[in-house]
Amino acid sequence: MKMKVRKKLILKIVIVLVIAFVVFTVFNYLSGFVYTLWDIKKGNQRLTRLLCETDYQILLKACRELSRRVTTGDLKPNHYKVRLDPHPEASSFPQPILDLKPTYVRIYSNRKVRIELYGGFLNYGVTAYPEDYRYDSNLQYGEKQLIPGLWYYDDDYRDKYPKHQKKIDTLIQKGKMRSQAKDSEK
Repeated sequence: MKMKVRKKLILKIVIVLVIAFVVFTVFNYLSGFVYTLWDIKKGNQRLTRLLCETDYQILLKACRELSRRVTTGDLKPNHYKVRLDPHPEASSFPQPILDLKPTYVRIYSNRKVRIELYGGFLNYGVTAYPEDYRYDSNLQYGEKQLIPGLWYYDDDYRDKYPKHQKKIDTLIQKGKMRSQAKDSEK
């Protein structure tokens, strides 16, 4: 009799553990999926902010300020996290860069500045070149030149997704039209 009770108890414990494992696994999967959707939405908002709402000249000027800080020794070439677990130096970056809420800002020894807005499986952002940068006509500096010295880069654009290319081109065109309208008001 005690043996039957013990077997039933063990069976109930095993069933509870299996159910708990399944619930935990499903919850973990769904929460990751929901977070990914939320993060993609935020990434799209950052993309629109960059291409449609940002003044490219002001952003280039801010990036070149970081380049000058490298030249003067105030800042070291480095990979600076900005959004998650920010590097202490990142808080001193020019506000137009911080307003984009980038994942990181990478400053190279040649004073090139790369602002990554989204990392992982979607890599896009801008690369800014210092005033005295020597361009090589045989190299590609990004997918689209926003203004001289500031290039948009995007892994999906490079991979030739026509719908994505059209979306990016449309956003850039809207940004340039907004900038021209702003300039004509002055």
